[in-house]
Amino acid sequence: MRNNTFLLWVLLLVTGVFGVDADEVKSVSVMVGDSVTLHVTEISRGSNIIWKFGDEIIARMNEADGNPSTYDGPGAIFKDRLKLDKQTGSLTITNIRTEHIGRYSVDIKSTNAILKTFQVTVHDVVESVSLKEGDSVTLHTGVKVQGSDQIVWKFGDQVIPITNLNGIDDAKWRNIHLKDQTPDLGINNIRSDQTGVYKVEINTISMVLHRKYYIAVGGGVKTVSVMERDPVNLDTGVIKIQGYDLIQWKTEGNIVAEINKGANLFGPRDVDDLRFSGRLHLSRETGGLNISDSKTTDSGDYHLHMSNSAYTLQRTIRVIVKTPPQSGAPSGICGAGVRLVVWAVTVFFAARFVDNKIKGVSVKIK
Repeated sequence: MRNNTFLLWVLLLVTGVFGVDADEVKSVSVMVGDSVTLHVTEISRGSNIIWKFGDEIIARMNEADGNPSTYDGPGAIFKDRLKLDKQTGSLTITNIRTEHIGRYSVDIKSTNAILKTFQVTVHDVVESVSLKEGDSVTLHTGVKVQGSDQIVWKFGDQVIPITNLNGIDDAKWRNIHLKDQTPDLGINNIRSDQTGVYKVEINTISMVLHRKYYIAVGGGVKTVSVMERDPVNLDTGVIKIQGYDLIQWKTEGNIVAEINKGANLFGPRDVDDLRFSGRLHLSRETGGLNISDSKTTDSGDYHLHMSNSAYTLQRTIRVIVKTPPQSGAPSGICGAGVRLVVWAVTVFFAARFVDNKIKGVSVKIK
Protein backbone atom coordinates (compact mmCIF):
# COMPACT_ATOMS: atom_id res chain seq x y z
CA MET A 1 0.00 0.00 0.00
CA ARG A 2 2.83 2.40 0.86
CA ASN A 3 4.51 1.66 -2.44
CA ASN A 4 1.29 2.40 -4.33
CA THR A 5 0.87 5.72 -2.48
CA PHE A 6 4.46 6.69 -3.30
CA LEU A 7 3.97 5.89 -7.00
CA LEU A 8 0.76 7.94 -7.07
CA TRP A 9 2.56 10.91 -5.53
CA VAL A 10 5.35 10.65 -8.13
CA LEU A 11 2.75 10.49 -10.91
CA LEU A 12 1.03 13.64 -9.61
CA LEU A 13 4.39 15.39 -9.35
CA VAL A 14 5.34 14.58 -12.95
CA THR A 15 1.96 15.62 -14.37
CA GLY A 16 2.05 18.96 -12.54
CA VAL A 17 -1.17 18.37 -10.60
CA PHE A 18 0.73 18.47 -7.36
CA GLY A 19 4.30 19.56 -7.77
CA VAL A 20 6.66 21.60 -9.87
CA ASP A 21 5.63 22.72 -13.34
CA ALA A 22 9.01 23.44 -14.94
CA ASP A 23 8.97 24.79 -18.49
CA GLU A 24 11.90 24.77 -20.88
CA VAL A 25 14.07 27.89 -20.97
CA LYS A 26 12.33 30.55 -23.05
CA SER A 27 14.54 32.76 -25.24
CA VAL A 28 13.64 36.45 -25.40
CA SER A 29 15.41 38.85 -27.78
CA VAL A 30 14.97 42.65 -27.59
CA MET A 31 16.66 45.85 -28.73
CA VAL A 32 18.36 48.36 -26.46
CA GLY A 33 15.83 50.84 -25.08
CA ASP A 34 12.88 48.48 -25.52
CA SER A 35 10.57 47.35 -22.74
CA VAL A 36 10.03 43.62 -22.30
CA THR A 37 7.52 41.68 -20.20
CA LEU A 38 8.36 38.16 -19.05
CA HIS A 39 4.98 36.47 -18.92
CA VAL A 40 3.56 33.90 -16.56
CA THR A 41 -0.02 32.60 -16.39
CA GLU A 42 -2.51 34.25 -14.05
CA ILE A 43 -1.70 33.39 -10.48
CA SER A 44 -4.07 32.14 -7.83
CA ARG A 45 -4.85 34.15 -4.70
CA GLY A 46 -2.30 33.80 -1.93
CA SER A 47 0.62 32.86 -4.17
CA ASN A 48 4.23 33.47 -3.21
CA ILE A 49 6.26 34.82 -6.14
CA ILE A 50 10.01 35.31 -6.36
CA TRP A 51 11.78 36.65 -9.47
CA LYS A 52 15.55 36.27 -9.78
CA PHE A 53 18.24 37.58 -12.10
CA GLY A 54 20.85 34.85 -11.92
CA ASP A 55 20.87 34.04 -8.20
CA GLU A 56 19.79 37.48 -6.95
CA ILE A 57 16.18 38.33 -6.05
CA ILE A 58 14.89 41.33 -8.04
CA ALA A 59 11.12 41.14 -7.34
CA ARG A 60 8.75 39.33 -5.00
CA MET A 61 5.17 39.17 -3.71
CA ASN A 62 4.00 37.11 -0.75
CA GLU A 63 0.60 35.83 0.28
CA ALA A 64 0.54 37.88 3.50
CA ASP A 65 -0.14 41.27 1.90
CA GLY A 66 -0.28 40.64 -1.85
CA ASN A 67 1.78 43.79 -2.54
CA PRO A 68 4.62 43.48 -5.07
CA SER A 69 8.14 44.63 -4.25
CA THR A 70 11.04 45.24 -6.65
CA TYR A 71 14.76 45.63 -6.00
CA ASP A 72 17.58 47.46 -7.79
CA GLY A 73 19.61 44.29 -8.37
CA PRO A 74 23.41 43.93 -8.67
CA GLY A 75 25.04 47.31 -9.09
CA ALA A 76 21.56 48.93 -9.07
CA ILE A 77 21.21 48.06 -12.78
CA PHE A 78 17.42 47.67 -12.44
CA LYS A 79 16.79 50.92 -10.57
CA ASP A 80 13.37 52.32 -11.60
CA ARG A 81 13.10 49.74 -14.40
CA LEU A 82 11.07 46.88 -12.87
CA LYS A 83 7.32 46.42 -12.47
CA LEU A 84 5.65 43.29 -11.06
CA ASP A 85 2.01 42.72 -12.07
CA LYS A 86 0.08 41.66 -8.97
CA GLN A 87 -2.66 40.06 -11.08
CA THR A 88 -0.54 37.86 -13.34
CA GLY A 89 2.88 37.76 -11.67
CA SER A 90 4.52 38.90 -14.93
CA LEU A 91 7.67 41.04 -14.72
CA THR A 92 8.25 44.07 -16.96
CA ILE A 93 11.72 45.55 -17.60
CA THR A 94 11.66 49.06 -19.12
CA ASN A 95 14.43 50.84 -21.05
CA ILE A 96 16.47 47.65 -21.22
CA ARG A 97 20.26 47.74 -21.63
CA THR A 98 22.97 45.22 -22.46
CA GLU A 99 23.79 44.84 -18.75
CA HIS A 100 20.35 43.25 -18.36
CA ILE A 101 21.31 40.30 -20.55
CA GLY A 102 21.11 37.01 -18.70
CA ARG A 103 18.90 34.37 -17.13
CA TYR A 104 15.68 35.28 -15.31
CA SER A 105 13.63 32.80 -13.29
CA VAL A 106 10.33 32.98 -11.44
CA ASP A 107 9.35 30.66 -8.62
CA ILE A 108 5.59 30.60 -7.89
CA LYS A 109 4.36 28.64 -4.88
CA SER A 110 0.63 28.11 -4.48
CA THR A 111 -1.37 24.94 -5.08
CA ASN A 112 1.27 24.01 -7.59
CA ALA A 113 4.92 24.97 -7.54
CA ILE A 114 5.79 26.62 -10.85
CA LEU A 115 9.30 27.40 -12.02
CA LYS A 116 9.85 29.29 -15.28
CA THR A 117 13.16 30.42 -16.80
CA PHE A 118 13.88 33.06 -19.47
CA GLN A 119 17.12 33.75 -21.32
CA VAL A 120 17.09 37.43 -22.31
CA THR A 121 19.27 38.68 -25.17
CA VAL A 122 19.60 42.40 -25.87
CA HIS A 123 20.56 43.63 -29.34
CA ASP A 124 22.33 46.95 -29.62
CA VAL A 125 21.37 49.45 -32.26
CA VAL A 126 23.86 49.68 -35.11
CA GLU A 127 26.77 51.92 -34.12
CA SER A 128 28.08 54.07 -36.99
CA VAL A 129 31.76 55.03 -37.08
CA SER A 130 33.20 57.46 -39.65
CA LEU A 131 36.93 57.03 -40.25
CA LYS A 132 39.65 58.15 -42.61
CA GLU A 133 42.09 55.80 -44.30
CA GLY A 134 44.98 55.03 -41.99
CA ASP A 135 42.97 55.56 -38.78
CA SER A 136 42.86 52.94 -36.05
CA VAL A 137 39.66 51.90 -34.29
CA THR A 138 38.63 49.51 -31.50
CA LEU A 139 35.06 48.18 -31.45
CA HIS A 140 33.96 47.60 -27.85
CA THR A 141 31.59 44.82 -26.73
CA GLY A 142 31.42 45.71 -23.04
CA VAL A 143 31.59 42.02 -22.17
CA LYS A 144 34.12 40.04 -20.14
CA VAL A 145 34.69 36.54 -21.45
CA GLN A 146 36.34 33.36 -20.26
CA GLY A 147 38.27 30.73 -22.16
CA SER A 148 35.25 28.54 -22.87
CA ASP A 149 33.12 31.39 -24.30
CA GLN A 150 32.54 31.60 -28.04
CA ILE A 151 33.33 34.77 -30.02
CA VAL A 152 32.57 35.23 -33.71
CA TRP A 153 33.25 38.46 -35.62
CA LYS A 154 31.81 38.88 -39.10
CA PHE A 155 32.24 41.37 -41.94
CA GLY A 156 28.82 41.31 -43.53
CA ASP A 157 28.09 37.58 -43.55
CA GLN A 158 31.76 36.55 -43.84
CA VAL A 159 33.52 35.29 -40.73
CA ILE A 160 36.67 37.33 -40.13
CA PRO A 161 39.64 34.95 -39.77
CA ILE A 162 41.29 36.62 -36.78
CA THR A 163 44.79 35.19 -36.43
CA ASN A 164 44.97 35.27 -32.65
CA LEU A 165 41.46 33.80 -32.36
CA ASN A 166 41.22 30.91 -34.81
CA GLY A 167 44.72 30.66 -36.26
CA ILE A 168 43.83 31.32 -39.91
CA ASP A 169 46.09 33.75 -41.74
CA ASP A 170 44.45 35.93 -44.39
CA ALA A 171 46.38 38.88 -45.85
CA LYS A 172 43.22 40.99 -46.15
CA TRP A 173 42.61 40.83 -42.39
CA ARG A 174 46.14 41.01 -41.00
CA ASN A 175 45.45 44.47 -39.60
CA ILE A 176 42.60 43.10 -37.44
CA HIS A 177 43.08 41.52 -34.01
CA LEU A 178 41.37 40.97 -30.68
CA LYS A 179 42.29 43.73 -28.26
CA ASP A 180 44.23 42.67 -25.17
CA GLN A 181 42.66 39.19 -25.04
CA THR A 182 39.13 40.63 -24.90
CA PRO A 183 36.28 40.27 -27.40
CA ASP A 184 36.93 43.89 -28.50
CA LEU A 185 38.03 44.10 -32.14
CA GLY A 186 41.01 46.30 -33.06
CA ILE A 187 41.64 47.51 -36.63
CA ASN A 188 44.94 49.25 -37.35
CA ASN A 189 45.65 51.43 -40.41
CA ILE A 190 42.17 50.82 -41.80
CA ARG A 191 41.60 50.74 -45.57
CA SER A 192 38.71 51.91 -47.74
CA ASP A 193 37.89 48.31 -48.76
CA GLN A 194 37.12 47.58 -45.10
CA THR A 195 34.04 49.81 -45.18
CA GLY A 196 30.93 47.86 -44.19
CA VAL A 197 28.92 46.20 -41.41
CA TYR A 198 30.76 44.36 -38.64
CA LYS A 199 28.88 41.92 -36.39
CA VAL A 200 29.87 40.14 -33.23
CA GLU A 201 28.20 37.19 -31.52
CA ILE A 202 29.33 36.22 -28.03
CA ASN A 203 27.98 33.10 -26.35
CA THR A 204 28.60 32.62 -22.64
CA ILE A 205 26.92 30.52 -19.99
CA SER A 206 24.70 33.39 -18.87
CA MET A 207 23.98 35.30 -22.07
CA VAL A 208 23.98 35.68 -25.81
CA LEU A 209 25.04 39.07 -27.20
CA HIS A 210 24.59 40.32 -30.76
CA ARG A 211 25.99 43.68 -31.74
CA LYS A 212 26.46 45.52 -35.05
CA TYR A 213 28.72 48.36 -36.15
CA TYR A 214 28.80 50.22 -39.45
CA ILE A 215 32.23 51.55 -40.42
CA ALA A 216 32.57 54.11 -43.21
CA VAL A 217 36.13 54.74 -44.39
CA GLY A 218 36.78 57.79 -46.56
CA GLY A 219 39.76 59.73 -47.81
CA GLY A 220 40.88 62.94 -46.21
CA VAL A 221 43.75 65.29 -45.56
CA LYS A 222 46.19 63.80 -43.08
CA THR A 223 48.67 66.68 -43.48
CA VAL A 224 47.88 70.30 -42.62
CA SER A 225 50.34 72.80 -44.10
CA VAL A 226 50.24 76.54 -43.30
CA MET A 227 52.51 79.56 -43.38
CA GLU A 228 53.92 80.88 -40.13
CA ARG A 229 51.48 83.06 -38.13
CA ASP A 230 48.47 81.54 -39.95
CA PRO A 231 46.00 79.49 -37.82
CA VAL A 232 46.16 75.69 -37.77
CA ASN A 233 42.76 73.93 -37.72
CA LEU A 234 42.66 70.25 -36.70
CA ASP A 235 39.22 68.67 -37.16
CA THR A 236 37.67 65.62 -35.47
CA GLY A 237 35.37 64.92 -38.42
CA VAL A 238 32.20 64.98 -36.29
CA ILE A 239 29.47 67.61 -36.19
CA LYS A 240 28.63 67.24 -32.50
CA ILE A 241 30.53 65.50 -29.72
CA GLN A 242 27.71 64.52 -27.33
CA GLY A 243 28.24 60.85 -28.13
CA TYR A 244 31.84 60.78 -26.88
CA ASP A 245 32.98 60.36 -23.28
CA LEU A 246 36.62 61.25 -23.94
CA ILE A 247 38.41 63.35 -26.58
CA GLN A 248 42.15 64.03 -26.32
CA TRP A 249 44.69 65.81 -28.51
CA LYS A 250 48.32 64.81 -28.00
CA THR A 251 51.68 65.75 -29.45
CA GLU A 252 55.14 64.57 -28.44
CA GLY A 253 53.55 62.46 -25.71
CA ASN A 254 51.80 65.41 -24.03
CA ILE A 255 48.04 65.92 -23.77
CA VAL A 256 47.52 69.47 -25.04
CA ALA A 257 43.70 69.56 -25.04
CA GLU A 258 41.01 67.33 -23.52
CA ILE A 259 37.28 66.80 -23.12
CA ASN A 260 36.67 64.27 -20.35
CA LYS A 261 33.06 63.90 -19.21
CA GLY A 262 33.91 61.51 -16.39
CA ALA A 263 36.42 63.91 -14.81
CA ASN A 264 34.43 67.02 -15.85
CA LEU A 265 37.40 68.42 -17.80
CA PHE A 266 37.25 70.69 -20.82
CA GLY A 267 39.81 72.84 -22.55
CA PRO A 268 43.48 73.21 -23.50
CA ARG A 269 46.25 71.96 -21.23
CA ASP A 270 48.95 74.49 -22.10
CA VAL A 271 50.75 73.70 -18.85
CA ASP A 272 51.90 70.36 -20.29
CA ASP A 273 53.53 72.00 -23.32
CA LEU A 274 54.76 75.58 -22.94
CA ARG A 275 55.14 76.02 -26.70
CA PHE A 276 51.40 76.67 -27.00
CA SER A 277 50.86 79.01 -24.07
CA GLY A 278 47.64 80.89 -24.76
CA ARG A 279 47.42 79.81 -28.43
CA LEU A 280 45.26 76.67 -28.16
CA HIS A 281 41.48 76.79 -28.61
CA LEU A 282 39.13 73.79 -28.29
CA SER A 283 35.69 73.70 -29.94
CA ARG A 284 32.82 72.81 -27.61
CA GLU A 285 30.73 71.73 -30.59
CA THR A 286 33.08 69.45 -32.51
CA GLY A 287 36.14 68.90 -30.30
CA GLY A 288 38.35 70.38 -33.02
CA LEU A 289 41.66 71.99 -32.03
CA ASN A 290 42.83 75.41 -33.27
CA ILE A 291 46.38 76.76 -32.92
CA SER A 292 46.51 80.52 -33.42
CA ASP A 293 49.54 82.57 -34.48
CA SER A 294 51.35 79.42 -35.63
CA LYS A 295 55.11 78.98 -35.32
CA THR A 296 57.52 76.61 -37.03
CA THR A 297 57.97 74.88 -33.66
CA ASP A 298 54.30 73.81 -33.88
CA SER A 299 55.20 71.41 -36.70
CA GLY A 300 54.87 67.71 -35.89
CA ASP A 301 52.38 64.84 -35.48
CA TYR A 302 49.15 65.47 -33.57
CA HIS A 303 47.26 62.42 -32.27
CA LEU A 304 43.47 62.43 -31.82
CA HIS A 305 41.88 59.95 -29.38
CA MET A 306 38.06 59.71 -29.21
CA SER A 307 36.17 57.05 -27.27
CA ASN A 308 32.74 56.04 -26.00
CA SER A 309 31.19 52.79 -24.80
CA ALA A 310 30.92 51.44 -28.36
CA TYR A 311 34.31 52.21 -29.90
CA THR A 312 37.65 54.05 -29.67
CA LEU A 313 39.03 56.02 -32.63
CA GLN A 314 42.65 57.08 -33.11
CA ARG A 315 43.91 59.43 -35.84
CA THR A 316 47.24 61.10 -36.60
CA ILE A 317 47.49 64.46 -38.42
CA ARG A 318 50.86 65.87 -39.50
CA VAL A 319 51.24 69.65 -39.18
CA ILE A 320 53.78 71.58 -41.24
CA VAL A 321 54.33 75.27 -40.49
CA LYS A 322 56.45 76.93 -43.19
CA THR A 323 58.58 80.03 -42.97
CA PRO A 324 57.34 82.76 -45.38
CA PRO A 325 59.71 84.01 -48.13
CA GLN A 326 62.36 86.53 -47.06
CA SER A 327 61.07 90.12 -47.20
CA GLY A 328 64.24 91.30 -49.07
CA ALA A 329 63.62 89.02 -52.03
CA PRO A 330 61.02 91.21 -53.80
CA SER A 331 63.17 94.39 -53.57
CA GLY A 332 66.14 92.50 -54.91
CA ILE A 333 64.06 91.38 -57.85
CA CYS A 334 62.92 94.97 -58.47
CA GLY A 335 66.51 96.24 -58.26
CA ALA A 336 67.61 93.70 -60.84
CA GLY A 337 64.75 94.79 -63.07
CA VAL A 338 65.75 98.46 -62.79
CA ARG A 339 69.36 97.66 -63.61
CA LEU A 340 68.18 95.67 -66.63
CA VAL A 341 66.12 98.63 -67.87
CA VAL A 342 69.04 101.06 -67.39
CA TRP A 343 71.31 98.71 -69.33
CA ALA A 344 68.77 98.46 -72.16
CA VAL A 345 68.39 102.27 -72.37
CA THR A 346 72.17 102.73 -72.40
CA VAL A 347 72.55 100.21 -75.21
CA PHE A 348 69.76 101.90 -77.15
CA PHE A 349 71.29 105.38 -76.98
CA ALA A 350 74.78 104.06 -77.71
CA ALA A 351 73.43 102.39 -80.82
CA ARG A 352 71.75 105.65 -81.91
CA PHE A 353 75.01 107.55 -81.38
CA VAL A 354 76.99 105.12 -83.51
CA ASP A 355 74.32 105.19 -86.20
CA ASN A 356 74.38 108.98 -86.33
CA LYS A 357 78.15 109.04 -86.66
CA ILE A 358 77.96 106.65 -89.55
CA LYS A 359 75.30 108.77 -91.19
CA GLY A 360 77.43 111.87 -90.72
CA VAL A 361 80.44 110.26 -92.43
CA SER A 362 78.21 109.25 -95.30
CA VAL A 363 77.14 112.85 -95.84
CA LYS A 364 80.72 114.10 -95.93
CA ILE A 365 81.66 111.56 -98.58
CA LYS A 366 78.90 112.80 -100.82
